[in-house]
Amino acid sequence: MPPPSLRNIVVLESRSRWEPELQRQFVNEPVRVRGCRTIKELSSLTFPSTIASSAEIADVVVLQISENAAAGLQWLTSLATQPQAPSVIILCPSESAELEWTLRDAGARDVLIDEYSGERLARCCRGIW
Repeated sequence: MPPPSLRNIVVLESRSRWEPELQRQFVNEPVRVRGCRTIKELSSLTFPSTIASSAEIADVVVLQISENAAAGLQWLTSLATQPQAPSVIILCPSESAELEWTLRDAGARDVLIDEYSGERLARCCRGIW
């Protein structure tokens, strides 16, 4: 039986919180969790430019939109033109809850508002696979 294929999660957040939490949630699974702080870095991790990096293409992107919702929404909208776009989970603070359907219409797979945990976020990722 072949080993399970490696899954890749990229987390965009201003401070490292969900990246280490997801690493802990997936400690015994073939999942690589990488974090980034900018949209530019997110794009390079999501769509590597080299063929050697193709095995590192993100399956799931976790996007925390608390600081720069406009840039996150713009990036999410740009995924529609990508042939192998990852599924996107949005972490949204309650003060931005009115953006939920805009984010879903733009392509977000899940929008978690305010109250979420590492277990719930990991469960969302597993549900996508």
